[in-house]
Amino acid sequence: MSNTVYYNERFAGRQLVIVSGGEMRAVTLGGEMTVGRPTKGNVVDIAVEADFVSRHHGKITCTDEGCFYTDNGSMNGTFYNGAALAPNIPVRLMNGDVLHIYNGTPQSSADVVTLIFMLDHPAGFTSETVMLDSLTTAINVGRSVDKDITVFSQAISGDHASFLRDANGWVIADHASTNGVFLNNQRIASPFYLRIGDCVRIVNINFVFLGDRIIYQNVRADMLGMNKSSTLEIHIVQRTVRKLFNVHALLRDINVTFRSGEMILILGGSGAGKTTLVNAILGYEKADGKILYDNIDLYADDEAVRQKISFVPQSDLMRDNDSVYYTLRNAAEMKLPDELPDEEIEKKVMQTLKLFNLDKIEDSLVKKLSGGERKRLSVAIEYISDPEVFFLDEPDSGIDGHYTIQLMAILRKIANEGKIIVIISHGANRIAKNFDKVLVLAKSKQDQCGYVSFFGTVEDSYAFFDTDNLEAIVGRVNDEPDFFINKFRGLYR
Repeated sequence: MSNTVYYNERFAGRQLVIVSGGEMRAVTLGGEMTVGRPTKGNVVDIAVEADFVSRHHGKITCTDEGCFYTDNGSMNGTFYNGAALAPNIPVRLMNGDVLHIYNGTPQSSADVVTLIFMLDHPAGFTSETVMLDSLTTAINVGRSVDKDITVFSQAISGDHASFLRDANGWVIADHASTNGVFLNNQRIASPFYLRIGDCVRIVNINFVFLGDRIIYQNVRADMLGMNKSSTLEIHIVQRTVRKLFNVHALLRDINVTFRSGEMILILGGSGAGKTTLVNAILGYEKADGKILYDNIDLYADDEAVRQKISFVPQSDLMRDNDSVYYTLRNAAEMKLPDELPDEEIEKKVMQTLKLFNLDKIEDSLVKKLSGGERKRLSVAIEYISDPEVFFLDEPDSGIDGHYTIQLMAILRKIANEGKIIVIISHGANRIAKNFDKVLVLAKSKQDQCGYVSFFGTVEDSYAFFDTDNLEAIVGRVNDEPDFFINKFRGLYR
Protein backbone atom coordinates (compact mmCIF):
# COMPACT_ATOMS: atom_id res chain seq x y z
CA MET A 1 0.00 0.00 0.00
CA SER A 2 1.09 3.58 -0.67
CA ASN A 3 2.14 5.94 2.06
CA THR A 4 -0.35 8.05 3.99
CA VAL A 5 -1.16 11.42 2.42
CA TYR A 6 -1.89 14.62 4.31
CA TYR A 7 -5.57 15.30 4.82
CA ASN A 8 -6.96 18.63 3.65
CA GLU A 9 -10.48 19.64 4.61
CA ARG A 10 -12.78 20.39 1.70
CA PHE A 11 -16.36 21.59 1.50
CA ALA A 12 -18.60 18.66 0.58
CA GLY A 13 -21.89 20.04 1.91
CA ARG A 14 -23.34 20.71 5.36
CA GLN A 15 -24.31 17.50 7.06
CA LEU A 16 -25.36 16.42 10.54
CA VAL A 17 -24.53 12.87 11.62
CA ILE A 18 -26.98 11.72 14.28
CA VAL A 19 -26.33 8.83 16.70
CA SER A 20 -29.35 7.96 18.84
CA GLY A 21 -30.66 4.69 20.26
CA GLY A 22 -27.65 2.79 18.93
CA GLU A 23 -28.26 3.89 15.32
CA MET A 24 -26.38 6.30 13.04
CA ARG A 25 -27.81 8.38 10.20
CA ALA A 26 -27.11 11.67 8.43
CA VAL A 27 -29.22 14.61 7.28
CA THR A 28 -28.37 17.45 4.92
CA LEU A 29 -28.55 20.89 6.50
CA GLY A 30 -29.94 24.08 5.02
CA GLY A 31 -31.88 27.12 6.21
CA GLU A 32 -33.29 26.91 9.74
CA MET A 33 -33.96 23.41 11.07
CA THR A 34 -35.44 22.47 14.44
CA VAL A 35 -33.88 19.65 16.47
CA GLY A 36 -36.30 17.95 18.81
CA ARG A 37 -38.54 15.09 19.89
CA PRO A 38 -41.48 14.63 17.54
CA THR A 39 -44.95 14.07 18.96
CA LYS A 40 -48.42 13.88 17.44
CA GLY A 41 -48.78 17.62 17.49
CA ASN A 42 -45.12 18.56 17.16
CA VAL A 43 -43.34 18.37 13.81
CA VAL A 44 -39.56 18.96 13.76
CA ASP A 45 -37.00 19.05 10.96
CA ILE A 46 -34.43 16.83 12.67
CA ALA A 47 -36.30 14.23 14.69
CA VAL A 48 -34.62 12.60 17.69
CA GLU A 49 -36.69 9.86 19.36
CA ALA A 50 -35.58 10.11 22.99
CA ASP A 51 -37.66 11.00 26.05
CA PHE A 52 -34.95 13.27 27.48
CA VAL A 53 -34.85 15.43 24.33
CA SER A 54 -37.19 18.41 24.44
CA ARG A 55 -39.79 18.83 21.72
CA HIS A 56 -38.05 21.99 20.49
CA HIS A 57 -34.61 21.27 21.92
CA GLY A 58 -32.53 23.45 19.63
CA LYS A 59 -32.15 24.75 16.13
CA ILE A 60 -29.48 24.83 13.44
CA THR A 61 -29.45 27.89 11.21
CA CYS A 62 -27.35 27.87 8.03
CA THR A 63 -26.68 31.05 6.05
CA ASP A 64 -23.99 32.25 3.66
CA GLU A 65 -21.92 33.06 6.75
CA GLY A 66 -22.01 29.50 8.09
CA CYS A 67 -24.08 27.29 10.38
CA PHE A 68 -25.03 28.09 13.97
CA TYR A 69 -26.59 25.99 16.73
CA THR A 70 -28.84 27.45 19.44
CA ASP A 71 -30.15 25.60 22.47
CA ASN A 72 -33.77 26.70 22.94
CA GLY A 73 -33.65 26.65 26.74
CA SER A 74 -34.19 22.87 26.75
CA MET A 75 -34.72 20.92 29.97
CA ASN A 76 -31.49 18.89 29.70
CA GLY A 77 -29.44 21.38 27.72
CA THR A 78 -26.85 20.81 25.01
CA PHE A 79 -23.11 20.22 25.30
CA TYR A 80 -20.76 21.60 22.63
CA ASN A 81 -17.43 19.73 22.28
CA GLY A 82 -17.79 18.71 25.95
CA ALA A 83 -18.85 22.09 27.42
CA ALA A 84 -22.41 23.05 28.43
CA LEU A 85 -24.00 25.70 26.21
CA ALA A 86 -25.84 28.72 27.55
CA PRO A 87 -29.47 28.74 26.34
CA ASN A 88 -30.62 30.97 23.48
CA ILE A 89 -27.07 32.03 22.50
CA PRO A 90 -25.97 30.81 19.02
CA VAL A 91 -22.61 29.05 18.63
CA ARG A 92 -20.92 28.78 15.27
CA LEU A 93 -20.37 25.20 14.08
CA MET A 94 -17.04 24.18 12.59
CA ASN A 95 -16.20 20.97 10.73
CA GLY A 96 -16.24 18.04 13.17
CA ASP A 97 -17.95 19.87 16.06
CA VAL A 98 -19.86 17.54 18.38
CA LEU A 99 -23.12 18.29 20.21
CA HIS A 100 -24.38 16.05 23.03
CA ILE A 101 -27.75 15.74 24.74
CA TYR A 102 -27.50 13.67 27.94
CA ASN A 103 -30.02 11.96 30.19
CA GLY A 104 -28.08 12.75 33.38
CA THR A 105 -24.86 10.74 33.56
CA PRO A 106 -25.26 8.25 30.72
CA GLN A 107 -25.16 4.57 31.63
CA SER A 108 -25.87 3.20 28.14
CA SER A 109 -26.52 4.24 24.55
CA ALA A 110 -30.15 4.96 25.55
CA ASP A 111 -28.96 7.92 27.67
CA VAL A 112 -27.20 10.04 25.07
CA VAL A 113 -27.70 11.63 21.66
CA THR A 114 -24.58 12.57 19.69
CA LEU A 115 -24.79 15.10 16.84
CA ILE A 116 -21.74 15.67 14.61
CA PHE A 117 -21.53 18.64 12.25
CA MET A 118 -19.56 17.84 9.08
CA LEU A 119 -18.50 19.94 6.12
CA ASP A 120 -16.12 17.33 4.70
CA HIS A 121 -17.73 13.90 4.65
CA PRO A 122 -17.85 10.79 2.45
CA ALA A 123 -20.45 10.61 -0.32
CA GLY A 124 -22.31 7.94 1.63
CA PHE A 125 -21.94 5.36 4.36
CA THR A 126 -23.59 2.45 6.08
CA SER A 127 -23.91 2.35 9.84
CA GLU A 128 -21.72 -0.41 11.28
CA THR A 129 -21.42 -1.65 14.87
CA VAL A 130 -18.61 -3.43 16.69
CA MET A 131 -19.72 -5.01 19.95
CA LEU A 132 -17.32 -4.73 22.90
CA ASP A 133 -17.89 -7.99 24.76
CA SER A 134 -16.01 -9.17 27.84
CA LEU A 135 -13.34 -10.89 25.74
CA THR A 136 -12.54 -7.85 23.60
CA THR A 137 -9.60 -5.78 24.78
CA ALA A 138 -8.62 -3.90 21.61
CA ILE A 139 -10.14 -2.65 18.37
CA ASN A 140 -7.49 -1.57 15.86
CA VAL A 141 -8.28 0.99 13.15
CA GLY A 142 -6.28 1.68 10.01
CA ARG A 143 -6.00 1.43 6.25
CA SER A 144 -4.52 -2.09 6.29
CA VAL A 145 -7.03 -4.85 5.60
CA ASP A 146 -5.89 -6.85 8.63
CA LYS A 147 -7.26 -4.23 11.05
CA ASP A 148 -10.45 -4.81 13.03
CA ILE A 149 -11.89 -1.72 11.34
CA THR A 150 -10.43 -0.93 7.93
CA VAL A 151 -10.97 2.50 6.34
CA PHE A 152 -9.92 2.60 2.71
CA SER A 153 -8.59 6.14 2.57
CA GLN A 154 -5.04 7.17 1.69
CA ALA A 155 -5.32 9.89 4.35
CA ILE A 156 -5.58 7.21 7.05
CA SER A 157 -2.40 5.48 8.20
CA GLY A 158 -2.00 1.74 7.84
CA ASP A 159 -2.02 1.41 11.64
CA HIS A 160 -3.79 4.61 12.65
CA ALA A 161 -5.32 4.19 16.12
CA SER A 162 -6.72 1.77 18.68
CA PHE A 163 -9.60 1.56 21.11
CA LEU A 164 -8.07 -0.17 24.16
CA ARG A 165 -9.55 -1.46 27.41
CA ASP A 166 -7.82 -1.49 30.79
CA ALA A 167 -9.09 -1.89 34.35
CA ASN A 168 -10.58 1.62 34.34
CA GLY A 169 -12.43 1.49 31.02
CA TRP A 170 -11.87 2.15 27.34
CA VAL A 171 -9.36 4.61 25.90
CA ILE A 172 -8.60 5.92 22.42
CA ALA A 173 -4.93 6.02 21.40
CA ASP A 174 -3.30 7.56 18.34
CA HIS A 175 -0.47 5.48 16.84
CA ALA A 176 1.59 8.50 15.75
CA SER A 177 -0.59 8.78 12.65
CA THR A 178 0.03 11.47 10.05
CA ASN A 179 -3.41 13.07 10.30
CA GLY A 180 -4.17 12.44 13.94
CA VAL A 181 -7.17 11.44 16.05
CA PHE A 182 -9.84 13.89 17.27
CA LEU A 183 -11.93 13.32 20.40
CA ASN A 184 -15.04 15.53 20.40
CA ASN A 185 -13.22 17.61 17.78
CA GLN A 186 -10.05 18.10 19.85
CA ARG A 187 -6.88 16.46 18.56
CA ILE A 188 -5.37 14.14 21.18
CA ALA A 189 -1.65 13.90 21.91
CA SER A 190 -1.91 10.96 24.33
CA PRO A 191 -4.46 8.25 25.17
CA PHE A 192 -7.80 9.47 26.57
CA TYR A 193 -10.50 7.63 28.47
CA LEU A 194 -13.86 7.56 26.72
CA ARG A 195 -17.29 8.48 28.03
CA ILE A 196 -20.52 7.07 26.63
CA GLY A 197 -21.46 9.15 23.59
CA ASP A 198 -17.94 10.41 22.84
CA CYS A 199 -17.12 10.93 19.18
CA VAL A 200 -13.73 9.89 17.78
CA ARG A 201 -13.00 11.35 14.34
CA ILE A 202 -10.28 9.99 12.06
CA VAL A 203 -9.93 12.16 8.93
CA ASN A 204 -13.64 12.48 7.98
CA ILE A 205 -14.95 9.21 9.45
CA ASN A 206 -16.73 9.24 12.83
CA PHE A 207 -16.67 6.54 15.51
CA VAL A 208 -19.04 6.93 18.48
CA PHE A 209 -18.32 5.05 21.72
CA LEU A 210 -21.48 3.75 23.40
CA GLY A 211 -20.05 1.73 26.29
CA ASP A 212 -20.82 -1.76 25.04
CA ARG A 213 -20.24 -0.99 21.38
CA ILE A 214 -18.67 1.34 18.83
CA ILE A 215 -20.86 2.57 16.01
CA TYR A 216 -19.10 4.03 12.98
CA GLN A 217 -19.39 5.11 9.36
CA ASN A 218 -18.51 2.20 7.10
CA VAL A 219 -17.46 3.66 3.74
CA ARG A 220 -16.67 1.89 0.49
CA ALA A 221 -13.39 2.67 -1.23
CA ASP A 222 -15.14 4.08 -4.30
CA MET A 223 -17.01 6.59 -2.11
CA LEU A 224 -13.63 7.88 -0.93
CA GLY A 225 -12.35 8.16 -4.49
CA MET A 226 -9.68 5.52 -3.93
CA ASN A 227 -10.31 3.17 -6.80
CA LYS A 228 -11.43 3.19 -10.38
CA SER A 229 -15.04 2.21 -10.92
CA SER A 230 -14.98 -1.20 -12.57
CA THR A 231 -17.96 -2.99 -14.05
CA LEU A 232 -18.76 -6.61 -14.81
CA GLU A 233 -21.45 -6.69 -17.49
CA ILE A 234 -23.38 -9.90 -18.16
CA HIS A 235 -25.19 -10.09 -21.49
CA ILE A 236 -26.40 -13.65 -22.04
CA VAL A 237 -28.75 -14.30 -24.94
CA GLN A 238 -29.12 -17.93 -23.93
CA ARG A 239 -27.24 -20.86 -22.45
CA THR A 240 -28.28 -24.16 -24.00
CA VAL A 241 -27.60 -27.88 -23.66
CA ARG A 242 -28.28 -30.68 -26.11
CA LYS A 243 -30.52 -33.52 -24.96
CA LEU A 244 -30.56 -36.33 -27.51
CA PHE A 245 -31.86 -34.61 -30.66
CA ASN A 246 -33.21 -31.50 -28.93
CA VAL A 247 -31.62 -28.29 -27.72
CA HIS A 248 -32.89 -27.04 -24.37
CA ALA A 249 -32.29 -23.52 -23.01
CA LEU A 250 -31.20 -23.29 -19.36
CA LEU A 251 -30.95 -19.48 -19.23
CA ARG A 252 -32.27 -16.65 -21.40
CA ASP A 253 -32.16 -12.85 -21.54
CA ILE A 254 -29.75 -12.17 -18.65
CA ASN A 255 -28.62 -8.52 -18.75
CA VAL A 256 -27.19 -7.18 -15.50
CA THR A 257 -24.19 -5.11 -14.43
CA PHE A 258 -22.16 -5.54 -11.22
CA ARG A 259 -20.02 -2.63 -10.02
CA SER A 260 -16.91 -2.28 -7.88
CA GLY A 261 -17.67 -2.00 -4.19
CA GLU A 262 -20.86 -4.04 -4.52
CA MET A 263 -21.74 -7.26 -2.75
CA ILE A 264 -24.38 -9.10 -4.78
CA LEU A 265 -26.58 -12.00 -3.69
CA ILE A 266 -27.90 -14.51 -6.24
CA LEU A 267 -31.20 -16.10 -5.20
CA GLY A 268 -33.45 -18.60 -6.92
CA GLY A 269 -35.19 -21.90 -6.49
CA SER A 270 -33.80 -25.29 -7.42
CA GLY A 271 -33.21 -25.48 -11.16
CA ALA A 272 -33.52 -21.73 -11.70
CA GLY A 273 -29.97 -21.55 -13.06
CA LYS A 274 -27.86 -19.99 -10.30
CA THR A 275 -24.84 -22.25 -10.73
CA THR A 276 -25.35 -22.32 -14.50
CA LEU A 277 -25.17 -18.54 -14.54
CA VAL A 278 -21.95 -18.42 -12.51
CA ASN A 279 -20.36 -21.10 -14.71
CA ALA A 280 -21.34 -19.11 -17.79
CA ILE A 281 -19.86 -15.89 -16.40
CA LEU A 282 -16.61 -17.62 -15.49
CA GLY A 283 -16.43 -19.26 -18.91
CA TYR A 284 -16.56 -22.81 -17.59
CA GLU A 285 -19.70 -23.35 -19.68
CA LYS A 286 -19.88 -20.53 -22.20
CA ALA A 287 -23.20 -19.05 -23.19
CA ASP A 288 -24.35 -17.21 -26.30
CA GLY A 289 -23.54 -13.62 -25.45
CA LYS A 290 -20.80 -11.49 -23.91
CA ILE A 291 -19.24 -11.17 -20.46
CA LEU A 292 -17.44 -7.82 -20.23
CA TYR A 293 -15.09 -6.69 -17.48
CA ASP A 294 -14.25 -3.03 -18.01
CA ASN A 295 -15.38 -3.50 -21.62
CA ILE A 296 -13.00 -6.42 -22.22
CA ASP A 297 -14.75 -9.64 -23.28
CA LEU A 298 -13.83 -12.53 -20.99
CA TYR A 299 -14.90 -14.97 -23.68
CA ALA A 300 -12.09 -13.63 -25.87
CA ASP A 301 -9.68 -15.52 -23.59
CA ASP A 302 -7.91 -12.45 -22.30
CA GLU A 303 -5.85 -14.22 -19.64
CA ALA A 304 -4.79 -11.00 -17.90
CA VAL A 305 -8.43 -10.09 -17.28
CA ARG A 306 -9.47 -13.60 -16.30
CA GLN A 307 -6.83 -13.61 -13.55
CA LYS A 308 -8.69 -10.74 -11.89
CA ILE A 309 -11.68 -13.02 -11.29
CA SER A 310 -11.73 -15.76 -8.67
CA PHE A 311 -14.17 -18.52 -7.71
CA VAL A 312 -14.61 -20.27 -4.37
CA PRO A 313 -16.60 -23.51 -4.80
CA GLN A 314 -18.64 -25.25 -2.10
CA SER A 315 -16.05 -27.98 -1.66
CA ASP A 316 -12.31 -27.49 -1.35
CA LEU A 317 -9.19 -29.45 -2.29
CA MET A 318 -7.01 -28.56 0.70
CA ARG A 319 -4.66 -31.20 2.09
CA ASP A 320 -5.81 -32.29 5.55
CA ASN A 321 -2.34 -32.80 7.00
CA ASP A 322 -1.00 -29.37 6.06
CA SER A 323 -1.13 -26.52 8.58
CA VAL A 324 -3.23 -23.43 8.03
CA TYR A 325 -0.10 -21.32 7.60
CA TYR A 326 1.55 -23.69 5.11
CA THR A 327 -1.68 -24.01 3.10
CA LEU A 328 -1.88 -20.26 2.65
CA ARG A 329 1.86 -19.83 2.15
CA ASN A 330 1.83 -22.47 -0.56
CA ALA A 331 -1.11 -20.72 -2.27
CA ALA A 332 0.76 -17.41 -2.13
CA GLU A 333 3.87 -18.92 -3.71
CA MET A 334 1.79 -20.35 -6.55
CA LYS A 335 -0.48 -17.35 -7.17
CA LEU A 336 1.72 -14.30 -6.53
CA PRO A 337 4.26 -13.00 -9.09
CA ASP A 338 7.58 -14.89 -9.17
CA GLU A 339 9.58 -11.67 -8.84
CA LEU A 340 7.91 -10.71 -5.56
CA PRO A 341 10.48 -10.76 -2.70
CA ASP A 342 10.04 -13.43 -0.04
CA GLU A 343 9.48 -10.84 2.70
CA GLU A 344 6.58 -9.35 0.70
CA ILE A 345 5.03 -12.79 0.26
CA GLU A 346 5.37 -13.42 4.00
CA LYS A 347 3.80 -10.03 4.80
CA LYS A 348 0.87 -10.79 2.51
CA VAL A 349 0.36 -14.20 4.11
CA MET A 350 0.36 -12.79 7.65
CA GLN A 351 -2.02 -9.95 6.74
CA THR A 352 -4.40 -12.42 5.11
CA LEU A 353 -4.30 -14.78 8.10
CA LYS A 354 -5.30 -11.90 10.36
CA LEU A 355 -7.98 -10.58 8.00
CA PHE A 356 -9.71 -13.97 7.98
CA ASN A 357 -9.24 -14.50 11.75
CA LEU A 358 -6.92 -17.43 11.13
CA ASP A 359 -3.77 -16.03 12.74
CA LYS A 360 -4.44 -17.65 16.12
CA ILE A 361 -4.80 -21.10 14.53
CA GLU A 362 -2.09 -20.84 11.89
CA ASP A 363 -0.31 -23.93 13.24
CA SER A 364 -3.45 -26.08 13.30
CA LEU A 365 -3.87 -28.88 10.76
CA VAL A 366 -6.56 -28.41 8.14
CA LYS A 367 -8.28 -31.62 9.22
CA LYS A 368 -8.72 -30.19 12.74
CA LEU A 369 -10.56 -27.05 11.57
CA SER A 370 -14.24 -26.39 12.14
CA GLY A 371 -16.48 -25.90 9.12
CA GLY A 372 -16.35 -22.12 9.50
CA GLU A 373 -12.56 -22.04 9.86
CA ARG A 374 -12.12 -24.30 6.86
CA LYS A 375 -14.41 -22.11 4.76
CA ARG A 376 -12.52 -18.94 5.74
CA LEU A 377 -9.26 -20.62 4.76
CA SER A 378 -10.65 -21.62 1.36
CA VAL A 379 -11.70 -18.00 0.72
CA ALA A 380 -8.30 -16.75 1.97
CA ILE A 381 -6.55 -18.98 -0.58
CA GLU A 382 -8.32 -17.12 -3.38
CA TYR A 383 -7.96 -13.69 -1.76
CA ILE A 384 -4.17 -14.01 -1.48
CA SER A 385 -3.74 -13.21 -5.19
CA ASP A 386 -5.78 -9.98 -4.82
CA PRO A 387 -8.48 -10.63 -7.44
CA GLU A 388 -10.93 -7.86 -8.29
CA VAL A 389 -14.03 -10.07 -8.59
CA PHE A 390 -15.04 -12.91 -6.23
CA PHE A 391 -17.69 -15.53 -6.88
CA LEU A 392 -18.64 -17.78 -3.97
CA ASP A 393 -20.98 -20.76 -4.26
CA GLU A 394 -22.93 -21.14 -0.99
CA PRO A 395 -20.07 -20.16 1.34
CA ASP A 396 -22.49 -20.46 4.29
CA SER A 397 -23.42 -24.06 3.51
CA GLY A 398 -22.67 -26.42 6.41
CA ILE A 399 -21.46 -23.76 8.86
CA ASP A 400 -23.32 -22.33 11.84
CA GLY A 401 -24.76 -18.83 12.18
CA HIS A 402 -21.86 -17.29 14.12
CA TYR A 403 -19.28 -18.36 11.54
CA THR A 404 -21.55 -17.27 8.68
CA ILE A 405 -21.93 -13.77 10.11
CA GLN A 406 -18.18 -13.57 10.71
CA LEU A 407 -17.36 -14.63 7.15
CA MET A 408 -19.88 -12.24 5.61
CA ALA A 409 -18.44 -9.34 7.62
CA ILE A 410 -15.01 -10.17 6.15
CA LEU A 411 -16.44 -10.35 2.64
CA ARG A 412 -18.20 -7.02 3.18
CA LYS A 413 -14.84 -5.52 4.15
CA ILE A 414 -13.29 -6.93 0.97
CA ALA A 415 -16.13 -5.45 -1.12
CA ASN A 416 -15.51 -2.10 0.55
CA GLU A 417 -11.97 -2.22 -0.88
CA GLY A 418 -13.59 -1.79 -4.28
CA LYS A 419 -13.94 -5.46 -5.14
CA ILE A 420 -17.03 -7.11 -6.62
CA ILE A 421 -18.36 -9.94 -4.43
CA VAL A 422 -21.03 -12.28 -5.86
CA ILE A 423 -22.55 -14.93 -3.59
CA ILE A 424 -25.03 -17.76 -4.09
CA SER A 425 -26.80 -18.44 -0.79
CA HIS A 426 -29.98 -20.06 0.54
CA GLY A 427 -29.85 -18.86 4.16
CA ALA A 428 -29.74 -15.18 3.31
CA ASN A 429 -31.91 -13.56 5.99
CA ARG A 430 -29.25 -13.47 8.70
CA ILE A 431 -26.74 -11.81 6.35
CA ALA A 432 -29.08 -9.54 4.36
CA LYS A 433 -27.58 -6.27 5.61
CA ASN A 434 -24.26 -7.05 3.91
CA PHE A 435 -25.63 -6.94 0.35
CA ASP A 436 -25.95 -3.97 -1.99
CA LYS A 437 -27.92 -5.83 -4.68
CA VAL A 438 -29.90 -9.04 -5.09
CA LEU A 439 -30.35 -10.94 -8.37
CA VAL A 440 -33.31 -13.32 -8.36
CA LEU A 441 -33.62 -16.06 -10.98
CA ALA A 442 -36.86 -17.92 -11.68
CA LYS A 443 -37.53 -21.06 -13.72
CA SER A 444 -40.40 -20.43 -16.09
CA LYS A 445 -43.15 -23.07 -16.08
CA GLN A 446 -43.80 -22.29 -19.73
CA ASP A 447 -40.43 -23.30 -21.18
CA GLN A 448 -38.53 -24.62 -18.11
CA CYS A 449 -35.85 -21.97 -18.63
CA GLY A 450 -34.25 -19.60 -16.13
CA TYR A 451 -34.86 -15.83 -16.37
CA VAL A 452 -34.19 -12.75 -14.28
CA SER A 453 -37.22 -12.06 -12.08
CA PHE A 454 -35.60 -9.18 -10.17
CA PHE A 455 -32.36 -7.22 -9.93
CA GLY A 456 -31.94 -4.29 -7.57
CA THR A 457 -31.39 -3.33 -3.97
CA VAL A 458 -32.39 -5.59 -1.10
CA GLU A 459 -34.92 -2.99 0.10
CA ASP A 460 -36.51 -2.76 -3.36
CA SER A 461 -36.72 -6.56 -3.55
CA TYR A 462 -38.92 -6.60 -0.45
CA ALA A 463 -41.34 -4.17 -2.08
CA PHE A 464 -41.25 -5.99 -5.43
CA PHE A 465 -42.06 -9.39 -3.90
CA ASP A 466 -44.29 -7.99 -1.13
CA THR A 467 -42.34 -9.64 1.67
CA ASP A 468 -39.96 -8.63 4.43
CA ASN A 469 -37.26 -11.29 4.08
CA LEU A 470 -35.04 -12.73 1.39
CA GLU A 471 -35.75 -16.40 1.94
CA ALA A 472 -39.47 -15.86 1.40
CA ILE A 473 -38.63 -14.48 -2.05
CA VAL A 474 -37.47 -17.92 -3.16
CA GLY A 475 -40.81 -19.40 -2.18
CA ARG A 476 -42.67 -16.71 -4.08
CA VAL A 477 -40.74 -17.18 -7.34
CA ASN A 478 -41.15 -20.94 -7.04
CA ASP A 479 -44.92 -20.52 -6.73
CA GLU A 480 -45.40 -17.87 -9.40
CA PRO A 481 -42.24 -17.70 -11.54
CA ASP A 482 -43.82 -16.37 -14.73
CA PHE A 483 -45.75 -13.67 -12.87
CA PHE A 484 -42.54 -12.19 -11.46
CA ILE A 485 -40.55 -12.70 -14.67
CA ASN A 486 -43.17 -10.69 -16.56
CA LYS A 487 -43.53 -8.14 -13.76
CA PHE A 488 -39.78 -7.42 -13.89
CA ARG A 489 -39.80 -7.23 -17.70
CA GLY A 490 -42.65 -4.73 -17.43
CA LEU A 491 -40.44 -2.34 -15.48
CA TYR A 492 -38.21 -1.83 -18.52
CA ARG A 493 -40.73 -1.75 -21.36
